[in-house]
Amino acid sequence: MRRTAVIDVGSNTAKLVDYAFEPGVSFRRVDELRANVRLAEGMGPDGVLRAEPFERGIAALRTFASYCRAVEIDDVVATATSAVRGAANGDAFVAAARERAGIELRVLDGAAEARVAALAVANATTVRDATVVDLGGGSVQLSRLRARRFLAGESWPLGAVRSTETFLRGDPPKAKGVRALARAAREAVAPWFERSEDEPGRTLVGLGGTLRNLADVDQQRRGYPLDLLHGYRLSAGALHALTDDLVRMKASQRADLPGLNRDRADIIAAGAVVWSEVVRSSGFDELLVSGQGLRDGLFYPRLVPGGEHLLDDVRAFSVRNLLRQHQVESAHDQHVRAVAWQLFDQTAPLHAFGAWERDLLGAAALLHDIGMAIDAYRHDHHGKTLVLGRALPGFEHREQALIALLVRFHRKGQVGDEGLGSVLAADDLARVRALAGMLRVAEHLDRGKAQRVRGVEVHLGDGLVQIVALGDGDARLEVEMARERSDLLASGLGATVEVVAGVAREVAR
Repeated sequence: MRRTAVIDVGSNTAKLVDYAFEPGVSFRRVDELRANVRLAEGMGPDGVLRAEPFERGIAALRTFASYCRAVEIDDVVATATSAVRGAANGDAFVAAARERAGIELRVLDGAAEARVAALAVANATTVRDATVVDLGGGSVQLSRLRARRFLAGESWPLGAVRSTETFLRGDPPKAKGVRALARAAREAVAPWFERSEDEPGRTLVGLGGTLRNLADVDQQRRGYPLDLLHGYRLSAGALHALTDDLVRMKASQRADLPGLNRDRADIIAAGAVVWSEVVRSSGFDELLVSGQGLRDGLFYPRLVPGGEHLLDDVRAFSVRNLLRQHQVESAHDQHVRAVAWQLFDQTAPLHAFGAWERDLLGAAALLHDIGMAIDAYRHDHHGKTLVLGRALPGFEHREQALIALLVRFHRKGQVGDEGLGSVLAADDLARVRALAGMLRVAEHLDRGKAQRVRGVEVHLGDGLVQIVALGDGDARLEVEMARERSDLLASGLGATVEVVAGVAREVAR
């Protein structure tokens, strides 16, 4: 696999993400380095990078360069954004990065920064039409996404660090400064939203460290059961309430908030005010949080070379990528999915599910044995942990929870919510019982992992589901195991389930 390091020198932090990848196939984040450089600190109206932040930035880049040499990175993509872009001595910083750290920085203008962020959103969600907002330390970018393509973007110098220094005096900040910042943010972004077309299905998507911290605090307050920020929906009401709280607190009080990164305690209030005004101006009642941002957008041209660098199917790629990260992709998984889908399709009169449930069943079938990457013993439990252990781009949190439950109950056990009830709908456990029942039978019909049961034929009678296992050779063990594990499917479909052996022939997959 190739290794690419993406470096982003922002106004607040400098970060390096180390990606291992096979173009067009899969990737994983190997490591991430972060330095709190506060490059925009003390810039003031003269726009000069001060000596101390300047040196912090170069020191971070020297560390990043050392890391790249140590782990044998193949190529480096390095960019600088708002602080360097707007600095009177920005060229001197770029030259120092080249001469003292050996890193060639590309300074992104505001429109380019917005375009890169939009690409990250297009490849990390199923959103097609959106307003994408990226708030960093020095600036905030808004861009329009139409049919997953970047349409237009604009930038304003209202990042969390810059806004703190310009508007928020005192600790806690004075109300007059808070009002002035809110007014400045509103006057900047409101015309953007007024020019936007009112298209059905449009979504407000946000990214950046400030928003992730705000979302994390909100999750802690709610007792949210998932440790996932990507794909989280932060309500406008919760954001406004949190903003009101933050501007009344001292930095030391903010630092103690569960979910808040302590080194953002002094700038989070300003960032929250800007976010609150963006959402208020947009008219949206919620904000979709993207855990992917600028660095991911810079990486995607490596992963998806050529054309517009867009993944064909975000959800399918996410499932395959998770399997490949844990090196558990197999013909067995594909076969279990095929048989599970046959069961789903042929029992349709009993469950009345649609394409959405079928898609979730297919994802869970591919992932059902992912827990084997940890250990065969309790691999159903391990699998649930792995499915919930990281974002699954393209899937809503509810969908990810449902997939995790299907993986958890593919083998045995009575279906329960496993502590995930607050992200599920009222009838979701009924869905899980039926779908996990299908998955459990399909899994055991290939328990020997030799695909001796090539498919199934289902006959529906009065309160009866007869599953004919169409086998090659001796599939008695698989048929018997599936029969013994058919009780969950019977419960889910509200019928008696019978599994019998049949003669194989060509079976549609």
